[in-house]
Amino acid sequence: MDVDSTKRRVVLAMDGSEYADYAFNWYVENFKMDGDFLTIVHSFEAKSIAHAALGSDVKALGNVLEEEAKESKALIQKLQKKLESVSGLNGEVKSIHGKPGEAVVHEAHAQGADVIICGTRGHGKLRRTFMGSVSDYIVHHSHVPVVVCRHKDHHHGKGH
Repeated sequence: MDVDSTKRRVVLAMDGSEYADYAFNWYVENFKMDGDFLTIVHSFEAKSIAHAALGSDVKALGNVLEEEAKESKALIQKLQKKLESVSGLNGEVKSIHGKPGEAVVHEAHAQGADVIICGTRGHGKLRRTFMGSVSDYIVHHSHVPVVVCRHKDHHHGKGH
């Protein structure tokens, strides 16, 4: 399908977590329309660089980076298979280096996306304030509508 002839451009943030898988399944079961073009965005942020760079062992740093690259490549292959498993779904998987929220918002803007879909881990207000939240960042920085999919079993009676 020609990308220019799509009805909607949808960006879906995926990090390999069960929450991201839930968002993907929610999209397929509740939101997907014929003619959609889905871009699954995975952001590869080399978190261990900061820790490894504190030491002076260049070889260890190289090994850590190589391992993270392997893990990222395996996840991208898994996401591609997930995308291909849905009959009639056109799309692509993009791996983008950088902070996840920023990468998703930037990609959505670059593509002229109509909507962004993401999962959420459901951190409380205090933890989110100190740690940040990818879904929170996306909601507050996106210029297109954002659907945040909270897993229905995640509430655990917390009054949500």
